[in-house]
Amino acid sequence: MIAKTKVTEVQVYRRSATVTRCGEATLKEGRNTLFVQGMTQSAATDSFKLKFPEKVRAINIQIVNIDALGKDEVKESDRLKKEMDEVSYQTEICQLMMELRKTNSDFSERTNISIEEQEKVMEALPEQLLKLHKEQELLNDRMTKLTEEQGKALTEEEKPLIMVELQAEEEGTVPFVLQYQDKESGWTPKYEIQYSGDDRPLEVSMKAQIRQASGEDWKQVKVTLYTGNPSVSRDLPVLPVVELSLYEPPKVRARAKAAEANAMVLDDAPMMGAGMMEEADVAPLMMDMAEVSEEETMTAFILPNLRDILSDTDGNIAVLQNFSVKASYRVLSIPGVDTDCYLTAEVVPAEWPLPAATAAVYIRDTFAGDVYVDPTTDTERITLSLGQDERLTVVRTEAPKKTQDVFLKNVKRKTCKSGIKLMNTSSEAVNVLVKDQLPVSTEKSITVEPAQLSNGAVDEETGEIRWELRAEPGQEILLDVEYTISWPKDKRLDERRKAVGPRVRYCPTCGAKVFGKFCPECGSVV
Repeated sequence: MIAKTKVTEVQVYRRSATVTRCGEATLKEGRNTLFVQGMTQSAATDSFKLKFPEKVRAINIQIVNIDALGKDEVKESDRLKKEMDEVSYQTEICQLMMELRKTNSDFSERTNISIEEQEKVMEALPEQLLKLHKEQELLNDRMTKLTEEQGKALTEEEKPLIMVELQAEEEGTVPFVLQYQDKESGWTPKYEIQYSGDDRPLEVSMKAQIRQASGEDWKQVKVTLYTGNPSVSRDLPVLPVVELSLYEPPKVRARAKAAEANAMVLDDAPMMGAGMMEEADVAPLMMDMAEVSEEETMTAFILPNLRDILSDTDGNIAVLQNFSVKASYRVLSIPGVDTDCYLTAEVVPAEWPLPAATAAVYIRDTFAGDVYVDPTTDTERITLSLGQDERLTVVRTEAPKKTQDVFLKNVKRKTCKSGIKLMNTSSEAVNVLVKDQLPVSTEKSITVEPAQLSNGAVDEETGEIRWELRAEPGQEILLDVEYTISWPKDKRLDERRKAVGPRVRYCPTCGAKVFGKFCPECGSVV
């Protein structure tokens, strides 16, 4: 007996899913052989589990293909093929009848038929042909539908079957459940961040983009999303042995020196509005949020209502949670690197309750771009970019550098000056963070002495200068930076710029770029 199943529930992890299917089987008292359909090509065949009522016991269970069916079982594709042959035969008969009707209405070579009989035949002919034509159309439609059904049946018969031999205590129809792991499923968190003003918190909506490529649409199923992956089978970490030995520097060959020189040269290389429609009386489309459940090892989001999860599409979107997070806003300006200014928001990681993910930023309902949010960072605050801010204009100018020899100290001294002019062109006060740079000495014989920093705070390790300001409407702020560099007169001063940025890693599981602790695509710990 072949028992069909239907998907009723899926538990989706970041890189897989547990699929639950339900079905019914009519059993006789005693021994029964049942062929359970349902597992897809993407299913992990060694992960399936069958559940039957207590009065039913399993004698033998194994994975087979469609050829294992007994002689008494008829494959669905064979049944459909037989029906298609019958429809084809009926279509052929219908066509012959139409040709026969047309032939019988030809009286050009027949003289023994009266005019009255000819008129009678000709009057009945249109209705007869129309009836046959409609019958032929119905047969063609039936053939098209059967062809589609046979294609689906053939695809279904390519999937693995579960053959289970059962011992039933009594005759009757019993329900059963089939569960298995689907390897071509998962979900990715997506945030939407809404900025509405400096005096309001960030409004955050966490959504899930659910994907599955099982080749089967999951229709009207209960869906639960988990923030992690099943990881019981992973090897436990092992503490490595730390060995100590005396260091002996390798002998440098001439060729290696040349390669090192080339590497130094490479290090010196530089690092590489539309009109709006008239707004209607509408509001953003709202969706019911998920129910949050804290499990033993991960968080579960139980989606409300039954839903369709279509195969081979990225359009399965669900809203998991909406929340507000307090933020400190200010405009960031680094005129030595970029003449544009950027609105930023600083938030406390502990107040961001959800995992790391990419976020779409909206400034007063206008899309401003994407930003990566990682609440697992070790820093006290996370700085999020909310896009370019045009309320401020910033200009940085540099005066010509002056170099002179200091004869008594046998050193050279270079004086560097620059100025920053900041203008608030908006009608509201703006908090601003301006950054500039002092060079950092890596040699004791090189000294950097600030002369004028306009009360900026200096990071001794990186040389970064910071000004935290409040620009009033229409206010112009001037910042001056002046410093001197001294170095031995008989040496040449080498200045190189070191690129500083987030450390990029790659997920060993899916290969995506990772900036924090978790992969934004598959959720793996990196």
